[in-house]
Amino acid sequence: MTRPRPFSQEWIDYFIPSTVHWDATGFPDISGAVMRNLVRVSAERPYGITDSEVLDVYEGLATYKRMSELRREPIPGNYDLAHLRRIHRHLFQDVYPWAGELRNAPRDWPMVKLGPDVQACRNGIRNPPEIAHRYFAAKEIRGYGTAVLDRMAAKNHLRGLDRETFVDELTKVWARINYVHPFREGNTRAQFAFFSQLSADAGFSFDTARFQPAEANLPHESSLVGDLREQFVWGRFEYMQTGETTLLRETIDAAVVVAPHVPDASTTGHGYDVPALRAATAGHPRPIGGMLSTESRAEPVAASSRERPPAHDAGYEL
Repeated sequence: MTRPRPFSQEWIDYFIPSTVHWDATGFPDISGAVMRNLVRVSAERPYGITDSEVLDVYEGLATYKRMSELRREPIPGNYDLAHLRRIHRHLFQDVYPWAGELRNAPRDWPMVKLGPDVQACRNGIRNPPEIAHRYFAAKEIRGYGTAVLDRMAAKNHLRGLDRETFVDELTKVWARINYVHPFREGNTRAQFAFFSQLSADAGFSFDTARFQPAEANLPHESSLVGDLREQFVWGRFEYMQTGETTLLRETIDAAVVVAPHVPDASTTGHGYDVPALRAATAGHPRPIGGMLSTESRAEPVAASSRERPPAHDAGYEL
């Protein structure tokens, strides 16, 4: 008799029970599962709506509204993990019951998502298959996330730096906090709001119109991928795969603008255009899924040239 594969029950608990299916061995199939949500909750729908397409539309509209609010009135804080959580909570408070909470799954092995094989592309291989990229296990998020942002705090939250140094430091902290991947969903949107606010307080702003999907947005003619929005996604995967920050730095360098003055916490314009920001964070597929099986268990590796095995039921999560 074949023993069932172990899986992360905590990951399954993010989904509406009736949308999770189970195979004959007792292993969950979440290819069509819908996350628990706050949309149209009722006695008949205690976990929210079960239509994934409607949920995606609602999520986009709700977070667009909340991002607009953050533009007018940023959330004060110390740019630590608690501050990032408050921003995430504000963005997703209308959509998910766990908004602002740290990801709790998979607890004991890395979360995995499929993404581009950036190293293969750099080596001249055209259209390589996607590979699995590993993020920190949930039990490591608080410790590593705190450490990443504490290092930034030790540098006075990047205030008082010249532009080139600021871009260098921001690239590193952005790549690292994305590697930690603190939240189950919405990491990119929370990162944009968080780092846009930090940049404004440091005397810089993002020209987020550069993230509109247009080939004219290439920072360099020899760029590895398409527009700046796509390069931003690839840049984070490059760091995950090899530890390099070349693509991500080029992206941030193309978007950082020296502000005419440093705004205080009460100002309404924190340097990002909401429509452009929405385009920047909603341009890639986001099928529901995550790493469930211990078959992919491994220590997080920031730089490795080893080929990763394919992930079970994994995908982009923005």
